[in-house]
Amino acid sequence: MTPVILVTFAGRQTRMEILTQYIRRALDLGIIDEWHIWDFTRSADDHAWVTREFGPARYMGSKVPYQNAGTVSPSASFRTSARIRHDLHIALVPNDRPHECYEIAGGGWKNTHSVLRKIGREQLAHFDRSNEQTLWSKPTPGILSPGRPNEVTLSIDAAGAPILRINEVAIGTWPEINLSAGATVHIRGGWGADLELCDVDARTRRYIGNPNEQLPYYQAYEYYATRFEDFKDAVFLKCDDDIVYLDIDKLDGYIQFRRANPHYFIVSANVVNNGVCAYLQQAAGSIPTSVGEFEHPPGGFGGTLWESAERAAKLHGYFLVENGRTLPLPQPSVDWTERQSINFIAWLGQDLLHMALPQGDDEHALTIGVPTFLGRPSAIYSDFTVSHLSFGPQERGWDPTPLITAYEALMRSRLFPETEKPVLRAAG
Repeated sequence: MTPVILVTFAGRQTRMEILTQYIRRALDLGIIDEWHIWDFTRSADDHAWVTREFGPARYMGSKVPYQNAGTVSPSASFRTSARIRHDLHIALVPNDRPHECYEIAGGGWKNTHSVLRKIGREQLAHFDRSNEQTLWSKPTPGILSPGRPNEVTLSIDAAGAPILRINEVAIGTWPEINLSAGATVHIRGGWGADLELCDVDARTRRYIGNPNEQLPYYQAYEYYATRFEDFKDAVFLKCDDDIVYLDIDKLDGYIQFRRANPHYFIVSANVVNNGVCAYLQQAAGSIPTSVGEFEHPPGGFGGTLWESAERAAKLHGYFLVENGRTLPLPQPSVDWTERQSINFIAWLGQDLLHMALPQGDDEHALTIGVPTFLGRPSAIYSDFTVSHLSFGPQERGWDPTPLITAYEALMRSRLFPETEKPVLRAAG
């Protein structure tokens, strides 16, 4: 099987709601098999929206605070399959005492000890444990296995006491805690241990990167590269969260081109509002000079389009005026060896062998560094068009709301031509 996996680094709600409608349609049509949402949000509101919108968390970096994972009651155990080397943290919030919180740290201290603590509810959001109350401690050497997912079962006995088992070994039972009314279950890693919940296999799932890191995207590439055997047969797509148009009728053709041309390292879609693509589109006669003159960006990076909101708005307007015109390139595919913006790209799972990227400029690594080292070109595919809303420099003093509204109308006309406007959910 060669699954198609779309990766999106999320996420700004106002930018991403249109993309969500396109990708859900692609999932429904079976063009895409999985959508991996990497939560690199920078605001609490956007994080809350991504959490609500995109299903259960599959992966959490070691610095990610607790995430809601389910419930436990006397009649229904909580079960999960957790890949983690040490420091599996489980928090329980009693349904009848929502201001209380109990924390079980299994395999702490480098997989040597486990403890039960009573903590404040507010401590779910951070790692400071200076005010915790330790209720139980026990040596548990080797409790967690690094070689396979750990089977975790949390249950409540007839008297209301929680019982924890890991890999079929009873770790502890605590009759001093009464959970007869049930509890919500929260989970995290910590202290250098990332956590992957291997039983989360929804088509759309969240991956939560460590917060407040500069250039955090290496975390995603490292995740896939270290699981090479799991993903080597996949086709990967990666798109920005502000892709506001996607020609869904041509998406499968793009994927088939990617599969059929393994000599390319990455293959880019034909992107509206992308410096290299705009240069090639104009060279092919697809953009008249009345819209603007789009030069070859020096070395494939930056340029006058990249830094100008006015030029971007004129190009978007030209694309939108005829309900999403196509902007063909000079050839069906254009070989490219310089840098280019990676607004929507595809790579093959077999190339994860070369994609354990360091923290830094992933765009340079994927379009210059790795392909130059390997002696392989990249390509831009003409017959699949997407539209990218904006680059950072374009957003200075620019309100893109009218464009977002226009692209929402275009999305409705393409995906819901005979129905009323779909409701795009607002935060809060």
